[in-house]
Amino acid sequence: MRTTVLGIAVIAILSIGTGDVRAQRLRPGLLERLREARAQRAQDGNDATATGLSFGGLERSYQLLDAHRGTAPVPLVIVLHGGGGNGATMIARWATQAKAAGIVVAAPNGIGRRDGMGTWNASGCCGEAMSRGADDVGFVGAVIDDVAKRANIDRARIYVTGFSNGGMLTHRVAIAFGNRIAAAAVVSGAMFGNEARAVTPVPILIMHGEKDMVVGFNGGISPTGFVARAQSKPFLPVRQTVSFWRDTNGCAAAPAIARERDVTIERSRGCRNGADVQFYDLPQGGHTWPGSPGLGGSDNADRGSLDATATIWAFFQAHAR
Repeated sequence: MRTTVLGIAVIAILSIGTGDVRAQRLRPGLLERLREARAQRAQDGNDATATGLSFGGLERSYQLLDAHRGTAPVPLVIVLHGGGGNGATMIARWATQAKAAGIVVAAPNGIGRRDGMGTWNASGCCGEAMSRGADDVGFVGAVIDDVAKRANIDRARIYVTGFSNGGMLTHRVAIAFGNRIAAAAVVSGAMFGNEARAVTPVPILIMHGEKDMVVGFNGGISPTGFVARAQSKPFLPVRQTVSFWRDTNGCAAAPAIARERDVTIERSRGCRNGADVQFYDLPQGGHTWPGSPGLGGSDNADRGSLDATATIWAFFQAHAR
């Protein structure tokens, strides 16, 4: 009887779309576990392989999807999951695009108290990885090196993107590895104001919903208690983060603004070293990866017309080191 009740409860939760405000009030770790379960089912046909890697005295791992065709070197996209998730979540979001483009995708796994529920140390959040002082920037670098030994990647076309806590780490990786990566993209992530100066300008795309109830658009401590307890510093407002990158990349001119039905796009071009900044402001957007189906597998109205994966890949294609 207990199993039956639990099954009914899980089905009920799975029926809630990721953009639904009620879903955002669920414990984020639970949301990621539900997404992970769905992603794992989707991953069964995605040909990703689990790959072990020793780093920093720990046994770490990542998911590797090698969809290259032919003998020429191909782009590598590093995809970083949200807090409480794992690489399978991001592989599911990128598998179709990877196979269509014939590229390599690597999805590292964060550190957590339980297997499959990882977090990243972004120096202001989150959880186990932050409390243990994990060198996750260094780990991403080690993943890039390890993939280069296993797949024929183009070192001039290495990219990194992340969601939520993974987006927070993406900012750190871009700051540290501007001489290694060609571009970066952050969805529903944040900065904290304690970041170092970037090694070099980096083209970056930032996407954030104004109704995000986990990583608030206006910054501060998360209104979601579970995330708030995982923070050591308040989030910067999103626009302050965008300004950080415009200043870092030497974007002197005012951005060109385009408004579509459910998104405002601010494009800063003419920046130093071609490191343009694109900001996708979603007025009705929540804490989601736009274009991903809901937890139950169905589309939800909050996602609008934007496909985050396709949009990010188009941005990446326009940049090489």
